[in-house]
Amino acid sequence: MKFAEATAAKEAAANHLAAAEQAYYDALENYTFGDAPEENYDKKEAAKEALEAAKAAQEAAVAAEQEAAKAAQDAADAVEKKKKNLRATRLLDTTYVVHCARIECKCGMRESYLTLGNTHGVKTRQIPQMTIKDWIPDTNIINFGGCFSQENPSVKEAAENAVHAAQDAIEKKKEGRSGFGKFMDSVIDFFVDDKEVNVDESLMQMCVGECRPEFPPNPEWKLGHKKVTVNGESVLLRRCSIMCNHGGCITILFSGQPD
Repeated sequence: MKFAEATAAKEAAANHLAAAEQAYYDALENYTFGDAPEENYDKKEAAKEALEAAKAAQEAAVAAEQEAAKAAQDAADAVEKKKKNLRATRLLDTTYVVHCARIECKCGMRESYLTLGNTHGVKTRQIPQMTIKDWIPDTNIINFGGCFSQENPSVKEAAENAVHAAQDAIEKKKEGRSGFGKFMDSVIDFFVDDKEVNVDESLMQMCVGECRPEFPPNPEWKLGHKKVTVNGESVLLRRCSIMCNHGGCITILFSGQPD
């Protein structure tokens, strides 16, 4: 937020500097060619002072943006370092997981959250506790925005759509050609057989499909608490994970409990 504010302030300072420069040039022109030299001189000097002040303000705004950018990068690095540590220690972490825990999927485009609609009547640190049965897509597991798994039918569909769009663009480009360009297309077509472009692995790796988590019958999060239950279901722990039918392993990054 501070970086965004600093960027906006820099843009405002740049606009103010441009206006001050124009005002100075106008005052200088009036002083040089105008009919009231003494009066125009005072205006020129005032405009010059305003220009110098605008330059100083613009330089300060640039420095402030650079400082804010560094602070934002340092904060992002600290968050990433914490995430890396959390991933490394996840399997040993028996912290209870609560509403709004942050989750991630190895095939997902972004991080997401675990949520509860109707609570189970039990809270941890005043936040609703979750169990190994809280896996319902878009109710408990909020989707990850997009999916990179080649096992997801929508990824293959996205790749097929990309191929069709590319082929259509090529055909339209050919139709628009004339003269030598059209002649060269006919020569290439004579020596090279037309081949259908296939949706292969390399293409699918570049495509993003819709995140639609699916699970096998009677799914549950693995490695829940063995002794503590809520309404007969094991309590969800941060070490837990659940596999999507499309090959994504969903894990818990933050438990949702306040630090």
